[in-house]
Amino acid sequence: MLKMSHQFIGNEQLIEKLDTSYKKKTLSNSLIFSGPKGIGKKTLAFFFIKNIFYFLSNKNLINHHINLIYNNTHPNIKYLRKDFDKKTNKIKTSISIEQIRNLENFFYQSSLYNLPKFILIDSADDLNKNSANALLKILEEPKDNTFFILITHQLSNLLPTLRSRCVKFYIKKPNFNQFNQILNFKDKINNQDDVLFLYNLCNGSPGAALKFISENFNQLFLLIIKILDINKPISKEVIQLTNLVINYSNDQYKTFLLLIRFILMTIIKINIGINLKKEYYSKFYESIENIATKHENSNILKILEFLNNNENDLFLYNLDKKVFSLNIFTSLNN
Repeated sequence: MLKMSHQFIGNEQLIEKLDTSYKKKTLSNSLIFSGPKGIGKKTLAFFFIKNIFYFLSNKNLINHHINLIYNNTHPNIKYLRKDFDKKTNKIKTSISIEQIRNLENFFYQSSLYNLPKFILIDSADDLNKNSANALLKILEEPKDNTFFILITHQLSNLLPTLRSRCVKFYIKKPNFNQFNQILNFKDKINNQDDVLFLYNLCNGSPGAALKFISENFNQLFLLIIKILDINKPISKEVIQLTNLVINYSNDQYKTFLLLIRFILMTIIKINIGINLKKEYYSKFYESIENIATKHENSNILKILEFLNNNENDLFLYNLDKKVFSLNIFTSLNN
């Protein structure tokens, strides 16, 4: 089941442009929705489809169609993402060529209800070379009333030939007020300090912010701050944090690393005299400010360098998260 809002906040002009293009029959059969991860590209895609079905459907049946759309059971919509591997009990690393080939039956079959068909690929960044080339062959033979929407977090990750076959739309991240609306729609947050901190931490990505909330970011944040306050490479707090994160999924662990990076970059900014109080002011910012002077920027940069040089290998080769977590703090008090 797709758990997402039936509404979309922000990017009003883009939504209007898409709706108008469809109604004027000038919409390309192959679209790319690009933008930072977690800003709602999938939500926008389904919202756009809902608008089209609302425009075309018998009004007595529209609620039926909307229920099917958001339960991922509508016969005119195919939503494709990485498969779950039952053998390893993990999400597969890429969208396979078999998944793309299996689209062909859907692609060539007749449309139901006299409504258009939509194929969403979330995300196209997960296509490997073979599956990307297989998709390209399908896109080269566009079919009337059938539309592909490729969601990508980084447009440059896609094959140039794939990008050239699609009309590209950039999805803007929400401003602070929109971000606040989205978070309070999903998860009521009364403390505006928390919202402001999350907005800056996640660079305006509601999806990333909701992950932090679900992972109890307060606990993680306070533990990292305590480690940096003690300023020792090994402590009971380092061990506690390591034991907390070693069983994280890759996505959870990336969220954890994002939090560390944000704290470290904030320390550097404070130490070189940048006043962040207007932008970041919250109890979280004060906690970082209180420990910033304990650290030389050269040591903080060593930690960031370690993360930059080794994070990709951690996930690519499935390295030990416990060892990696311990190594993060080896530059403390040096």
